[in-house]
Amino acid sequence: MPSNSNYTNGTDIEPYLRIPAPPNSCIEMRFADLLQRDHFNPQSWHSIKMKPVAGQSGWFEIYLNTLGLNDGDYEYEFVLNGAADRPIADPYAVHITRFGGYRGVFHIRKGCRWQQPFSWDDEFTPGNELRNNNQLVIYEMPMRWMESEPEKSRQVGLGTFETVVFAHLDRLKDLGINAIELLPVQDSPDTLNWGYGTRFFFVPDIDMGLPVELKFFIKHCHRRGIRVIFDVVMNHARKCPLSQLDYPRFFLSSKDPEAYGRDSYGGDLFRYRPDADGQTPSRDFQLRMADYLITEYHADGFRIDEFKGINNWDFVQQFRDHAWHTHQQAFPSRPFIVIAEDSWRRTIITHQRPENPNGRKVTDSMWNFAFRDELRRAFSGHLYTEWGQPSRRERIRWMVSGGQTWDDWNRQAQPGFYDLSQAVNYLTSHDVEKDDEKRIMNYLLAPMLEAQGYRGTVDDIRWVTDNIKTDADDQQRFLHGLAIERLRSVFCLLMTSVGIPMILAGDEFGDVHDLDHTNWRLKMSDPVDWERLNDSDNNRNLWNKVSELISLRTKHPALSRNETEFFHFHPDFDLNDGAKVFAYCRTGGIELGAGDQIVVIGNIGPQSYPQYNLPWHWMDMDAVREVASPQHYAPLERNDTGSVRLSLAPYQIRMFAT
Repeated sequence: MPSNSNYTNGTDIEPYLRIPAPPNSCIEMRFADLLQRDHFNPQSWHSIKMKPVAGQSGWFEIYLNTLGLNDGDYEYEFVLNGAADRPIADPYAVHITRFGGYRGVFHIRKGCRWQQPFSWDDEFTPGNELRNNNQLVIYEMPMRWMESEPEKSRQVGLGTFETVVFAHLDRLKDLGINAIELLPVQDSPDTLNWGYGTRFFFVPDIDMGLPVELKFFIKHCHRRGIRVIFDVVMNHARKCPLSQLDYPRFFLSSKDPEAYGRDSYGGDLFRYRPDADGQTPSRDFQLRMADYLITEYHADGFRIDEFKGINNWDFVQQFRDHAWHTHQQAFPSRPFIVIAEDSWRRTIITHQRPENPNGRKVTDSMWNFAFRDELRRAFSGHLYTEWGQPSRRERIRWMVSGGQTWDDWNRQAQPGFYDLSQAVNYLTSHDVEKDDEKRIMNYLLAPMLEAQGYRGTVDDIRWVTDNIKTDADDQQRFLHGLAIERLRSVFCLLMTSVGIPMILAGDEFGDVHDLDHTNWRLKMSDPVDWERLNDSDNNRNLWNKVSELISLRTKHPALSRNETEFFHFHPDFDLNDGAKVFAYCRTGGIELGAGDQIVVIGNIGPQSYPQYNLPWHWMDMDAVREVASPQHYAPLERNDTGSVRLSLAPYQIRMFAT
């Protein structure tokens, strides 16, 4: 594979630039010192013809160390076949500049190519080790959402690496987060959107910060024991210079059979099947990207966007295996993970099964869409079943244990997960466009407002949220508090179900939409409103409860294992109008009634129980403590018969550590 990343082993910069183009092309590199911007005229820059790479047809290179250049920082671009008015940037650039277009930057010191040193010596601090995959709580972070204009009427994402380091990391550490999943941070043509259309794959987005600032961000995450998982877009690229240099070799035309059924999202689809010569340049490109992000930026994992669209399990497995090998070679004692986002919900990609390529798993983990959907149905009273279909209690078991997943479209169960690290469970993700995908606080509060004669629109929920202390009436304040309480209950299930819990930025304190989430553009330009964290006691109290739950999830031994046992369902649980009370235990692999277990008691129905009785196996009541308790409740107490009683409000979850 051509070493076209201009980089080796994460420590030394290669002395050459190397790019692809059709054989027999004429490629020139033109360049100028950045200090000469006062006379900016690229067509007058010094130009040097690139030479074909020996033994590698369709690759051209230039050795920078032989050019006799003075020390300095140089911007450069390529001219293909004399088209001086259509310059092409370096798709493998590791540093870019933007001025009258995008160009790569290389640095010369003492006549040789050089890169800015970055010290990782102080990357870790005592007591802040990176946690294993079965101990993770992931924070999904759209970087552009991490800062916004202060005026409420104009929502514009302005987030940068610097902003997160100095304004957010300490608070995330206090919350208990130990992994951040970054929405794409590689450079893309999107300014206000999420960045799901990469342009330059080896350099951070120019609007988010410099390479040194991304490294600084990751180092300071690691210093707090927070892993960093990169969301990478490999289905397609948008305005990537590869399309100008050699489109047919890297990308598909609409008539190519490999493009059938794939969505390009306004970009160019990568070609992953081998060509007539058995070559796979697009695969090589993505594998080199993985090498670079791991060795240069110390990435702790990848989330693969649009697995369904890539539609090549063999390549994704190759990418996963290659990334793991690179990471183990560079950092043998550190954990790593590759997660897929497969909207077709095929859990078998995480299984060791003969039908998979090479009889092995394709990825380590995947987003569990089914968990989000079932949990929302449970908390909205829409967990419907019909005669001949699995019962409600079976579906609740599957949701919590991950043993199977529910396919609501076909109304049947699908294979589940064998290990908690295979499933990333979540309440909301960044993709909030559909009404049943919107922020969880909007999902809970809207029907409450509507039931009392108010409107539950985005604008109305936003108004109630921002006027809790001022103009909202008593009923609106009560409903906002009730929605926050139910969100606390939702988090109880998220943190005690079998899987890796993931939280969308802002959900931890009940943030709501400011813009129309059904508009595909506006949904991406709606940053977190951090002022809401302290705008009301409701929001701050939720944050505190979520922090308590995360602490339990990351530290309690039973929650890093798979074993789950349901020990109670109300006899009428499966009836349409029956009581919807259940109880389960994360056992830690030992019999019910032992210490170091987590007990969860839930009511997902509209009935209120001032005093609910259920069987109990933990006799030492002094050792039982409630975790993240609701604001108003009757305590857990033992009955004379050995059972216990407690209060359960509608749609309320209570949990206890033994």
